[in-house]
Amino acid sequence: MATTYLYRNQGTPTGDGKKATISMWIKPAYINYSSGTDGLFEIRNPGIDASFDLAIDNGKIWFAVLNASGWVGSLLPNFEPHDWNAWMHIVCVYDSAQSTDNQRMIMYINGKDVRTDYGGYTTETYVAQDTVSTALAASSAYTQKWARYADTSTYYFDGYMAQCIFVDGEAYQASTFGSTDATTGEWKPKSDGEIRSAVTFGDQGSLLPFSDGSNLGYDYQTSGRSTTNDFTVSGSGYKTSDNPSNNQPTLNQQVYKPSGPSYSYSQANQGLSFGGSDWASVPGTIGPGDSGKWYFEAKVASLTNYAQVGFMTAAFANYKGYEGYFGASAGNIPAYGYGQDGKIYYSTTSANGQNTSADWATFGGDDICMCALDLDNNFVYFGKNGTWGNSGDPTSGSTGTGGQAVDNPTGSLWLPAVAGYNVTWLVNFGNGYFDTTQVASPNSDDGGLGTFEYDVPAGYRTICTKNIKTYG
Repeated sequence: MATTYLYRNQGTPTGDGKKATISMWIKPAYINYSSGTDGLFEIRNPGIDASFDLAIDNGKIWFAVLNASGWVGSLLPNFEPHDWNAWMHIVCVYDSAQSTDNQRMIMYINGKDVRTDYGGYTTETYVAQDTVSTALAASSAYTQKWARYADTSTYYFDGYMAQCIFVDGEAYQASTFGSTDATTGEWKPKSDGEIRSAVTFGDQGSLLPFSDGSNLGYDYQTSGRSTTNDFTVSGSGYKTSDNPSNNQPTLNQQVYKPSGPSYSYSQANQGLSFGGSDWASVPGTIGPGDSGKWYFEAKVASLTNYAQVGFMTAAFANYKGYEGYFGASAGNIPAYGYGQDGKIYYSTTSANGQNTSADWATFGGDDICMCALDLDNNFVYFGKNGTWGNSGDPTSGSTGTGGQAVDNPTGSLWLPAVAGYNVTWLVNFGNGYFDTTQVASPNSDDGGLGTFEYDVPAGYRTICTKNIKTYG
């Protein structure tokens, strides 16, 4: 989250300040490509006399070492990542004893060496041989931090982090922490157990799996390790089922935004306020194809004018440029939304309009909307607060009891989405939270990959990469 970070005071390091490794997975909520620094990992003292830093600087990954004499090492790639909707693995290696300068600091992104595989660096300053990083070698008054840089209020990381690792006194390549999937060719994480058996962490090293929701800063280097190296959490971060092995959608902040509406995202793109003087719509970052059964929830945190929630095809979102609403004329491209007035707003391949002939309940502030899309039988169902509208039965299959018929062209990509005008939405795509509040009575989908407030209809699945690969 935007103001959440983890910290602990550094004790006496194992290493001599000449070797260290950072490995972490991230999925940022938003990246500013023109200004700003988002901290990822840092060792620093309050006087900023020295630091060991990994951050995102103006949209690029930055790895740097500061000693009293100044910035003695700094790597800033030419490469500028733009697919922030997927998880990214970063490994940074410091090994100043190496005789070759470009081996003293190495940055890997998704298993590839930035210098040789991503076009090299805009800034490429390597430390002199045998340079001791003061921050790595020091103990008293130095603090290790994840997700914050320089103790500055604007330098937090906003987004998701997983399997955060710091190694004190050893240098490891990216292949220690990840591997290439033989089937998909994707870079994927190794398990905590594989890493623990392969890595010597050192006295000040740590492995944070974020697997314990009551203690997110738990250091899990070994099964019997004490809490000495645990981190303290500052802020409102929480455990999430979104992870590098199973990516879940968020509301898509990396999109074109019309000038009329105003947008305010929160909770790492799980919350969104629409204001300003016009309608707007924003889809999720991932969704299924033209098959499967899918479920999500959205809560109305506040409502002054209009609100809609539902599913739109990627073609609809792209055509409208995220301006407008469900049911707007969009070149005859499918989209279906549930409005605060109890109407279903739709666009098909031949028409657009409103369904006012059935009884979908109106909704307002604090109501939770349920959205179920059956792409096997081509119906969509909407409800609120545990009751399906129009006496709907999402398990009725080809009968479509109480559902809205869906125009589902072959090859469609369906995205969960919200729309509105002076409304604040909080979505739950399976993480089990609305804003920072956990659902009151957790319910899982059939595969156990999502947590929701209300009972998920039989056969319906959380929207996530694992389920999409199998069912969508």
